[in-house]
Amino acid sequence: MLPVLLMLTASSGYALDAAQLMPELTWEKRVLLVFAANERGIGFQRQEAILELIGGDLIERDMIVIRAFADNRVFIDGQSRGLSAASFYRRFAVDGNDFRVILVGKDGTVKLDRDSAVTGNELFALIDSMPMRRSEMVQDD
Repeated sequence: MLPVLLMLTASSGYALDAAQLMPELTWEKRVLLVFAANERGIGFQRQEAILELIGGDLIERDMIVIRAFADNRVFIDGQSRGLSAASFYRRFAVDGNDFRVILVGKDGTVKLDRDSAVTGNELFALIDSMPMRRSEMVQDD
């Protein structure tokens, strides 16, 4: 459903918001949200360097990364989308000038909320300790 929703958004010019997208991702994906005023901030730069190193591990854990910027741009897994960043800022109570990293589990609840970059080890230790992830790892064997 998500790819269809995103294609419709891109082709129609209609701005999809967090209230519509996040329920679509529930039980399908873990979402790592990275909020930043812009790409030049040190927190954002650090998080991007970490994400570049752990890309394959994100895919293995059914994760997508949503980057939301204060100027209302949104990128999902690096692709620009016609989404409303303001809706993500409101939904997750993030101030436009703040750097924040928020992990939302497949169940739709916030698992981590931090105002500094999160390392791959921290992120994966948290995810891999979750009952749903442990079940996924058993099924993959």
